[in-house]
Formats: sequence, structure tokens, C-alpha cells
Amino acid sequence: MTCLATALAGGGMAAGGISTVRAVDAAQVRLLPGSPFYERQELHRRGYVASLVPDKLLFEYRKLAQLPQATGVTGGYGGWDSGFIRGHMAGHYLSAASRMAVATGDDAFREKANHLVGELAKCQDALGDNGYLAAFPTGALDRLEGKPGNAAGVVVPYYTIHKIMAGLLDAHHYLGNRQALEVAVKLAGYCERRIAALKPEEIERIFRTDTSRNPHNEFGGMSDVLAELHVRTGDRRYLDMAKVFNRAWFVDPLAAGEDRLKGLHSNTHIAQAIGLTHCAALTGDPTTAKAAAHFWEFVTRQHSFVIGGNGFHEWFDQPGVEAGPSIDDGKVLPPTTAESCCTHNMLKLTVRLFELDPRAGYADYFERALYNHLLATIAPDHGHMTYFTPLRGYFRTYLTDNSCCVGSGIENTPRYNEGIYFRRDDTLWINLYIPSQLIWKEAGLTLRQEGDITRGETVRVTVVNSSGGKPATVRMRVPHWVSGPAVLALNGQVREPTAKASSYVSLTREWQTGDVITLTLPATLRLERARDVPAMAAIFSGPVLLAGELGRENMPDDLARKDAYRNVPPALVPEIMTLSANPADWLEPVDGSPLVFKAHGAGPADGITFRPLYDLHHQRYSVYWSISNRK
Repeated sequence: MTCLATALAGGGMAAGGISTVRAVDAAQVRLLPGSPFYERQELHRRGYVASLVPDKLLFEYRKLAQLPQATGVTGGYGGWDSGFIRGHMAGHYLSAASRMAVATGDDAFREKANHLVGELAKCQDALGDNGYLAAFPTGALDRLEGKPGNAAGVVVPYYTIHKIMAGLLDAHHYLGNRQALEVAVKLAGYCERRIAALKPEEIERIFRTDTSRNPHNEFGGMSDVLAELHVRTGDRRYLDMAKVFNRAWFVDPLAAGEDRLKGLHSNTHIAQAIGLTHCAALTGDPTTAKAAAHFWEFVTRQHSFVIGGNGFHEWFDQPGVEAGPSIDDGKVLPPTTAESCCTHNMLKLTVRLFELDPRAGYADYFERALYNHLLATIAPDHGHMTYFTPLRGYFRTYLTDNSCCVGSGIENTPRYNEGIYFRRDDTLWINLYIPSQLIWKEAGLTLRQEGDITRGETVRVTVVNSSGGKPATVRMRVPHWVSGPAVLALNGQVREPTAKASSYVSLTREWQTGDVITLTLPATLRLERARDVPAMAAIFSGPVLLAGELGRENMPDDLARKDAYRNVPPALVPEIMTLSANPADWLEPVDGSPLVFKAHGAGPADGITFRPLYDLHHQRYSVYWSISNRK
């Protein structure tokens, strides 16, 4: 039995199957200055996300509902948001704005999100009394079901319906907007009636997403959002409907421990796995739980790159392929690696799994993917985001086409507050070391976390206020990358001088205002070798992946559509030639520039500057290097 199945059977679950470990959400956590996460969140709060106009996001909805447009609005945002996933940005924006409002205290986002909900409700009413709400006609669902109908170019209707419902539920949760829940309930009722009218064989055909690499029936996280609707309303019908989207062809091989992911569209099936995990949490079903846990293990251990992202041209390859010939026409590390949406959803899946089975390994992966992929997808000057993250010799393209990764990208920055802390009654898990302040309501504590672990600083957690009057436990993660014993101290007194990597150290006491916990996490430079090509490796400093600068020669403007420059040839990536497998022997720190190094005594790679991937933008680079043990 897997660890997750064991948790479902007992320790991680409360009566009725609902997990008792919960992520502390954005409303209770405020990021503090002193990290790149705060800087990127502020960049979006003041810039890119702030610039989005709800009335433009509503354009296609009002057009379909035949409602007047807002004064001065003559069109929507174009690109994919007016094309085959028409209207998806409104759902993503509701999720982003609702979180941004509570994560930062910026009420402008609250006002915009509430306005968007109210106008969507008007569109729903204008479309009739059956609850339908979308920016595209019902003909898209007719076509999906094999009937005649005007799809208006939309090919994945449930994908976008999921985004709308998820955004509405986020507005309800974070902003207390009851109307958002009412609109979501009506839309779910419409979908339920459509699906109830289908025969079992029709449902199997419609929701079978393994018949083509880019399925035209991708349905996103419908299972997850319907399971959440059950939680909000207590109505069992929504949980039963969620299970319709958990297909046996996907679940059964995973539950049996079989990796059949090759050729599947990555993001389609990660979203399905999130739904499996949510349903398992609510029902206690061990088969669904094992399927979800095995999926995560397969993806993170056999299908991911060192950044935590996965996929070649959006598809899973066979297990173990990383730096060798790939499913993308046999190319080696092509420019189509690591779609951002996939990692966005992998972090959501990881949170769900941790809630069921709070293991340090889940948090280790979350940290890797957050620091080294999602943080690196945002240009620190203009805030635009990437679709793919190339890994050897190419450059990133920052998106102008409102693709799916723009939608998930605007959600990523306000989600930085989530995933740091988890709680259950009187126990708190600190999983990420990002400067932040936490209001831990259940324990009556306010905690302030400081220290930048990427620069070797000690983590410092101060009890700013204590009104609990009862013992509580704080569990702090010792990451997988520590290079020596972690040292935990309370008020200057060392409590646990050693703890093994990828585990937790704990302190239980009746906390007092002014108490200070410190955790020292020694880090060093290290190599991580590719699974399939051991001579190819990436370089890390603690949790941070380093990339080597390869310049801008013959490089076009990198603000463009996602595929605009896919055929631009990469830069030559020089070989690192050294007798030492320790990067500290051939990478020298650059004075005054933390986490910046220059190669020396490394043969053709001499003189190359290495810095965190999340800090390297608008030029070619590499994170995978051929390393030979010769001079």
C-alpha cells in the first residue's frame, strides 16, 4: 500500500474521508520584502495583472449574451481568448484577482473581481434560465457530443467551463462573494443535465483523452472543481458528477503501478490527477488515491526536468527520457520543453497530495518547481510570461497571444502565498522558506518568517503575537539539498543539531510573544545528472538552479507569440571540461553578486557567467551541460 493509501486509511484523514491537513491560503499569509517572490508579485500587482480590464475580459461573454458592451470597449483581448479557448482569461482573472486582493491587501482587485462576477451573472441570465454561461455557443458542446452545432471554433468547451467555475469558486472563497457561488451552481446544473442525458458509451467516447496527443476533448480540472462545489454546498450530486470525469482507462493502470504516460498530453492529464486526489480526499477511496499518488511519482521521478517542469512539445515521453532523443521528432532538449501550465497544475496536485499525506518529499518537489520553473517564467521588467522553458542553448519567448499559459501565469504570482504553510489543528508545517507573515488562527499565533536561504541566510521565525494559551507544534522542513547537518534553535538554544535531509524537525510548546526559532540549512554547489545521459548535468546552489549566459547574438525580440521563434537555431553550448565533479572547483563567486559565478579551469566553458535561471532573461542560456572528466 502506498503512503497516500495508508494516510487515507487512517492518519491523514478525518471521519467522512476529508483530509484534516490543509494549506494555509493567501488570506492568512503576507509576503515580505526580501525575496524574488515578493518582487514578482508586486510586479504583477502594479503592472501586468493590474492592467487587465474586466470589461474587455467580458467582451465575448456579452457578445454571446447580446448585452451591451461597456463604454469604449470595442473588443476583447484577442489571441486564444477570442479563439479556441474563448473566455478562459475571465476565469483565470477571477482566480488571480481574488487571491491578489487578500494576498496583498489591494482592494482594487476585490472591486474588479466582484464587478466581473456581477456581469457574468447578467450574461448567464440573458442566455436563458438553464444556467449556461460561456463566451461560446452551446454548439461547442453539441459538437463534442457528436451532434450538429455551431462550435464557433471552440474545441475544448469543458476546459474553459472549468476555468470559469474555478474562478467563481475562488471569488466565493477569498472574497465571500455569494453571487459567485450561485452562478457556479447554476452552471454546474446545466452541465449535469447534459451529461445525465448521455449514454455510458457516449460518455466514454467524449471523455477519453488518450486517443490523440493534443486531445480535442481536453476537459481540464472538471473533477476537481465539482468536488470543491460539493464541499461548498454539501450537495452529493456534485461529487457524483465529479467522478464521471475520473475515467477507468486512466485510473486503473495508475492504481496498478503502471506508467502508461508516453504520448499523453501532459497538462490534460495532470488536471485529471488533481481531480482524482480531491475525490480521494472526500471519499477515502484507496484506488483513486493510489492512482493519484503513482501519477505524481511517475511524473516527478521519470518524466521531469531538473527545473521540475515536464513534457516535450506538451507530451509525456517514455519513462526516463530527459536529455536524450525525445518524442518531439527525436530532438534533444528542443525549445518545446516544460510547458508552464503543466507545472502550475503539478503544484496544485502536490498541495492536494500533501494534505492527504504530509511528506517532506512533496514539499521538496514544490520548492524545486516553484523556484526553478514558475518563478523563471516571468520577465522581471514587463511581467509577461512564457509558454515553454527551453533548457539548452535557446531563449525564452514572452507571450503576447493570451494562451493557456498566460491564464495560469497571472494566477501564479498571487499563489506564491500558498504552499508555504500547512496546518492541522495545533500543528503547523513550514514547507517553504520565503519571507512572510502568517496569521495562524487555530493556534492564536502570528508568525514572521525572515531569511533568504538562497543566499545562505539562516531562517528566522519570530512569534509576533501569541494569544493561544495552549501548546502547539511547529514542524520545519529540512530540504533534500542540505550539504550538512541542519541546526534548529529556540531562543538561541540549539534543540536538534542534526536532522536527515527531506524530513522535518519539530518544536512543541506554549508559544510566547518574542519567541524565536532559527534553522540553519547548509548548502553548497552540486551537480544533478540527467537520468538518461549521465554526462549531461545541471548545476545547483542549494535549492537554486543555475543557468549559464550565452548572449544575444542574432536573437530576435523575445516578446511574441509562443511559437514565433521555435525554428531559430540555438547557441552553441560549450562543453565543461574538468577533472572535478565538484562545481565549487571550477565556479568562482562574483564579488558583490550573490548566486552569480564565473567558470574557470573548465575548458571551452571558461569565462561563462552562471546565475539563477529565474534571474536570467532576454538572452540565450543553458541549464544542461555536457561535462567531461578531461582537461
